[in-house]
Amino acid sequence: MKTNNHRKSWWKLLAAGGLAIAVSGCSWSGQDRKAAEQIDAPPSAVENQMLQAAEDTMAQIGNASAADGLTVYLEDSRGYIAPMTLDRSTMEKGQKQDAPEIEALAWLTADSKLAGQLPPGFTPVLPKGTTVSSVVKNTESGTVTVDFAKPLSGIPASDERRALEAIVWTMTELPGIDKVHLTVAGQAMTELPASGVPVPGVLTRNIGINLEQAPKVKASESMAVTLYFSAKTEQGDGYFVPVTRLVQRQNDRAKAALGELIKGPQDTQSLEAVMLSDTTVDDLTLKSDTVQVKLKEQSWAAGQQMSPLTMEGLVLTLTEATGAPKVAVSVNGSTELMDANNEAYEQPVERPAHINAYAG
Repeated sequence: MKTNNHRKSWWKLLAAGGLAIAVSGCSWSGQDRKAAEQIDAPPSAVENQMLQAAEDTMAQIGNASAADGLTVYLEDSRGYIAPMTLDRSTMEKGQKQDAPEIEALAWLTADSKLAGQLPPGFTPVLPKGTTVSSVVKNTESGTVTVDFAKPLSGIPASDERRALEAIVWTMTELPGIDKVHLTVAGQAMTELPASGVPVPGVLTRNIGINLEQAPKVKASESMAVTLYFSAKTEQGDGYFVPVTRLVQRQNDRAKAALGELIKGPQDTQSLEAVMLSDTTVDDLTLKSDTVQVKLKEQSWAAGQQMSPLTMEGLVLTLTEATGAPKVAVSVNGSTELMDANNEAYEQPVERPAHINAYAG
């Protein structure tokens, strides 16, 4: 994430009728997540301590850079698909390819030679032996076509959806790419082999990721918003997890996304909130390339430090919802925001080029 032209990385895991979800609803297969039991929100002071603890976890991991980073979507120990930015220089000679899209697909495939390059607790979504015949990238049309030598066999029906999400979200991390075509031996992939779920000819991030449904919302009357919550590995390292939540359809997708981000995760056993529940949205507008958001927070006073965890989760969520690259934030009318590392947020904050970059 950058303020002005300065990029800051946060941690060793550092920053950084088919499948398509539409405003008319969606359907999906795979493992549905059970929402955690509803409990009263903790007092603001307790929430502040929780956010501070999460921030301290991030700080302990240290800072690094991902100058030659490549973001791939892997499965974590709880079954969530999460972005991890890996260092391309760690690939040994003979493994490293000139094209980043080919390297990304290699990391998505189980291979004992590459396993040591992945963060502990994260696994590839494609089984050993998966062969990619070709990858054709066309930045003019914003598409990439991945041709598999044979159908994606060996993936349990309950896991196929997650594997598809990982492929599409990984490929759309490539600069200039927002559409994915999947083929098998040169022919369009029309369905997932184990589950039979249809695969559209053009795949985008509209398929969502880590899908869940808000309570009392009918899929046929829903829209999708993707939210970024925090999680921790078994080693205590922090990272962000994108979750696509189906909510009641409304006109302002960005405001809907921010409202859901404030509500926090449904799965409170695996994911952590990045914003305080007493936060309200005073105004949210999109001007040129910047989302401008005015927040009110009862427990915040001018001069008080702001959690970088909050800022990054907010920026990731709003830039995902709008496609705008930057977010400008004010809290209780003040734009003089600063975190514990003396990082100032007076100017619009850019979406990080790399999310959850792993230094090894």
